[in-house]
Amino acid sequence: MTDQETTEKARRLAMERAARFGRCAAELAAYLPTQRAAHDHAPDPAARNPFDPAPDPGDLFGGGLVGSDGLYAEGLNSALAAIVAHEWPGEEAKHNGHVLGPSALLALIETKAQDPAVERVVMDNGAVLILDQHPAAELPRGPANTIFDVERPSASRGTRIDIGTLQEGNRQAAKSRHGRGTGILTLAHVTALLALDGHDSLHTIGEQQADRVRDGALRADAAARDTAAAFLDRIGEEEAERRAEAAQPHGDLGYSLEECPVCFHEAFQIDGLAPIWGRVGYGQCVVCSYIRSPDIADEEGFAAHLAWLAS
Repeated sequence: MTDQETTEKARRLAMERAARFGRCAAELAAYLPTQRAAHDHAPDPAARNPFDPAPDPGDLFGGGLVGSDGLYAEGLNSALAAIVAHEWPGEEAKHNGHVLGPSALLALIETKAQDPAVERVVMDNGAVLILDQHPAAELPRGPANTIFDVERPSASRGTRIDIGTLQEGNRQAAKSRHGRGTGILTLAHVTALLALDGHDSLHTIGEQQADRVRDGALRADAAARDTAAAFLDRIGEEEAERRAEAAQPHGDLGYSLEECPVCFHEAFQIDGLAPIWGRVGYGQCVVCSYIRSPDIADEEGFAAHLAWLAS
């Protein structure tokens, strides 16, 4: 294998590891706010597994997150392998090419932090801090201002790797996977995992979260279109025509009626323009009741923007 092929293989592997971590971490993070609220009233909520069935039987997520231990283990292993390969290429694997497990990777990182000869890696209150190669300017930050409602370290410092918490999280996640009972993944375990996204080899949770939001919006829009089409069939053509003739713009917002993409009547009331691209309106059709969300308006607005650039 040539040097160029070796470099390309390493690049692809790094991207795959980052993507796997991002998918797993985003899946876990999506459940945190609801599960955290559901367990606040439970005995010793800090020690409860946030992905276990909630104590309130009426909770929407009462079934828990199936496979949370597997998501945690895969996300942790992928992230640590990506970080070690980025910082100390080749040391993430054994001589036979097999990648080290999370426990061994964490031990290696801790050893590096204790070695004065290793640059940019230091011990920080029991955790390892990998300092950024190119520190960003210090910016004011609130206590919890990320989309996951999880506090992150200052952008100017680096990536904090909580060795003890991650080792314990790995042990808990391994219990059910290895048939040794049910492990308890606490909020501390998951928060420590999410913090790894600050490393230069990762930075993928935000992208994965955006994909989740987009996919959810597209599914919801498809359901809204199906519901509107079924409603249109129910009211019949005569009633649809009557509604279309009586349609008026919504309030005094200054938007004209537009053609509905479901019933094709000029009866779609605009409540506002897409928050980001501003080219497509969101609102509701007064004939078939189709609702276009702001997220879908942005999706279509982006397509319209690309078409405008190409024209």
